Amino acid sequence: MRVLVACDGTMQTKEALRYGAQKVRENGGLLVALHVFNSNKFIDYDVFGAEDTGRAESMRFAEDASQIIGETGKEIRTRLIVTEGNPEEETINYAREYYMDLILCPPSYKSIIRGYRKSMGMVGRKVHEDTIFDEIRKPRLSVLSPL
Repeated sequence: MRVLVACDGTMQTKEALRYGAQKVRENGGLLVALHVFNSNKFIDYDVFGAEDTGRAESMRFAEDASQIIGETGKEIRTRLIVTEGNPEEETINYAREYYMDLILCPPSYKSIIRGYRKSMGMVGRKVHEDTIFDEIRKPRLSVLSPL
């Protein structure tokens, strides 16, 4: 099983990494944590070093993901990828290119689920979408898996 976690630095991302590690531990395979610095936000805009500040924060998110992978993924195959661009596009492209079996996204990246679902439908492939909620029915993770 190939599990992709779209990492944005939130608590839900940390939970998604742990959940993804457990799925890979149960089924074998690979856990991929993908963090994309949204460089598009800074096109024609860099007031007072905003892009540098954003990049530094982005690297902290990637370091957090690396630490969680180190803690939870000791006996499984893992990979951390840090890149830049549009998070939705980069995640969808990676998922399609490497045939990911399960995609986990925090609520802030719900658009990735919609975009991937649409792209899979365009090539005639069905997918299953689900949401994992907390005890008060607040969305914790968006889950997508090709059928």
